[in-house]
Amino acid sequence: MISGVKFGTNLYRFPSFGPELEPMVEFVKLSEQLGFDRLRLLDHVVGIVAERHGGIAETPYTDKSTIREVFTLMAYLSAITTRIHFVTGVLGLPQRQTVLAAKQAAEVDILSGGRLTLGVAVGYNPLEFDAMGASFPDRGKRFEEQIDVMRRLWTEPDVSYDGQWHKFADVSLSPRPVQRPIPLFFGLGRKIAPIPPDVVLKRVGRLADGWLPIFKPGPEGKAAVATMEQAAVEAGRDPKAIVMEMTLDVSGMDRDAVLDHVRTMRDFGVHHVNFSLPGASAAEHIDALKRLADMLAGARD
Repeated sequence: MISGVKFGTNLYRFPSFGPELEPMVEFVKLSEQLGFDRLRLLDHVVGIVAERHGGIAETPYTDKSTIREVFTLMAYLSAITTRIHFVTGVLGLPQRQTVLAAKQAAEVDILSGGRLTLGVAVGYNPLEFDAMGASFPDRGKRFEEQIDVMRRLWTEPDVSYDGQWHKFADVSLSPRPVQRPIPLFFGLGRKIAPIPPDVVLKRVGRLADGWLPIFKPGPEGKAAVATMEQAAVEAGRDPKAIVMEMTLDVSGMDRDAVLDHVRTMRDFGVHHVNFSLPGASAAEHIDALKRLADMLAGARD
C-alpha cells in the first residue's frame, strides 16, 4: 500500500438505496475483509421535507433518505467486525444532550474494543435543531464547551462543571471508554462552501484531534491548513499531530488516476483517505468497492 496513509470507505450512499440492512452489512464486512482501515457513518436524526424550505433544501439528506441512528448502528456493527474503525462523519453535536452523547460514545468504544473516532460538527440545518429542541444561533460556542465536557467525562473519575451551558457536580461515567479520551475529529465546510470561515479553522487548531475537511489540495486548501496550524501553535499544540482525513471520489477514475490522487493528498498532509464510490444501487456500490480494492492492491510509492 502507499506509505504514510490509511484508507477508508463510507456509508454515505446507502440512505438512497432503501431500508434493507443486509446490503449495508455486506458492504461493511467486505470493507474490513478487503483491508480498509476505517468506515464513516452518517448522523442525521431526522430528514426534512426540503422542497418546503427554500434555501435549506441544500441538503442531500431529506425525508426520502433512510438514515439509521448512528450509535445504535455502530454498536451493532462492532459485534460483526473485529478490526475496522468507525468514524462518525459527522455527528451534529450541539443538537444533542452532551452527557448522554458522551455516554453513548463511551459504550460504543467499549463494545468495539477502542475502534471509535467521533467526528463532530456544529450542524447547518435549523430545522433539525428545532426538531431536537436545541438552539441553533449559539451552537458554535456551545460546541466548544461540549468538547471540554466530553473529554473530562471520558478521562476523569469524578467531574464537576460550571460553564455557560453545562452545570453539574460530582458525576462520573462508568464504565469509561477504552480510549481516554476518544479521538474527536471536527467536520467543517459544505459543498456550497468548502472553505470554512477562519473562526472554524482556528477552532480545529485549538481543540480538535483531527479534522474532516471537504476542500481539495491546492492553494485555497493550503491557506486553510496554514490558518488551522497557526491557531494550533498559538494554543501551544503541535499542528502536525492533528490528523487530516479527506475524501476522494473515484467515480470514473482508472487505477493510475486513483493512485496519483492518493499520493497528491498524502503529500498535502492527509493521513487518512476516505473513498467515495459510484453506484446507483447497493449491488453496484459493492462491485465498485471490489474494483477499488483491486486498484489499491500492491500499490507502492
